[in-house]
Amino acid sequence: MTTKAVFLLPDNRKFKLSDTVLKKMFSFAQDLNKSPESGGIMLGRILCWEDHIIVDQVSEPLSSDIQSRRRFIRKSVGHQEFFNRHWKLSQGRCFYLGEWHTHPEKQPVPSSVDLREWRKLICKSVQQQEQLFFVIVGTQELVVYMGDATIKEIIKLGSYQRNSIEIVN
Repeated sequence: MTTKAVFLLPDNRKFKLSDTVLKKMFSFAQDLNKSPESGGIMLGRILCWEDHIIVDQVSEPLSSDIQSRRRFIRKSVGHQEFFNRHWKLSQGRCFYLGEWHTHPEKQPVPSSVDLREWRKLICKSVQQQEQLFFVIVGTQELVVYMGDATIKEIIKLGSYQRNSIEIVN
């Protein structure tokens, strides 16, 4: 797995987005005036020897989701099946790591709705994890946040420029 998108966590572990994941997320960037918000769930691994967290897979928007220019509501239908399929393929070694969605801005900023929904998620016990991650994909960069259930806070980890992705045909 190659990636240049590496974010340092407060405890010095690393959160990584694979190049494949970056390309898929940016493929949904709202470059056109009519492009709707898109999003999905992030799945990946927690490396036991380093404790680093790697996002290997993301679900794409589905017909059951609600999409408009400035709104994305992920429905569980389809995304749960995506998780179940990858859980089975990985023999139980993949984890739900969080959510991603797009915004129609160059440098995206979480809305009050985003922050409220993220806080709800970190208060739930998801695979007994203390942290969940949230990515907002803008037209020029994506921004990564971590929700910490122990301190009930959302922390900005950093951003990654879209033009940093190498496109290989």
